[in-house]
Amino acid sequence: MRTRRYCGMTAQLGTFLSGVFTIFTTNMFVVFEERHMGDPNCTNQAQAGEEIDLMSKAIICWSFKITLCLSIVTILISCFLLYSVHAQIYQGMVIYVIWIIFYEAVNSLLQTLTNTSSQKNTNPVEVNYLRWFGLFSRVFLHGFWIVFVITYAHMVYKKQMESKITSYNQPFSSYVELIPEQQTTSYSPKLSYPSGIYSE
Repeated sequence: MRTRRYCGMTAQLGTFLSGVFTIFTTNMFVVFEERHMGDPNCTNQAQAGEEIDLMSKAIICWSFKITLCLSIVTILISCFLLYSVHAQIYQGMVIYVIWIIFYEAVNSLLQTLTNTSSQKNTNPVEVNYLRWFGLFSRVFLHGFWIVFVITYAHMVYKKQMESKITSYNQPFSSYVELIPEQQTTSYSPKLSYPSGIYSE
């Protein structure tokens, strides 16, 4: 059977490249956002009595630390994805897809809040546009690679289910095909004739 290819790549290769892509982009994202997330004057602004949402303010002040923790988890899950491709563990691929969706949703929220607050003389407008471009590009590429991950996870799951069904039916088929003589001797009725009638 010919292996199906998508954009010139197999589903397995695309899934592997998805993990590599996530590791590199996550590292670049953390390095770039170190200077543009958070608010160095968040404590002073809170003491000044500004009317702001406390929850949003707390998220803005802790935005880079939140991003750093999420990025570390993302790298670990991406490494687990690479191992899952090698060991054909579809659960690792499913975990990767769910986490990437959550990761990008949180990053979109953090970037929205920090870009809004950064208009108060924190970041230039050009930097905000660059951050949005990087976010949209990363989300689009993650969506592209996730298609490969879902496809390969489905292939691995289907293959494992077929192997389980085959192994489940194996004892019965081996009993029927390998020992027919034992079945005949054990289940066929024995004919006995009275010795007195046919002795003459």
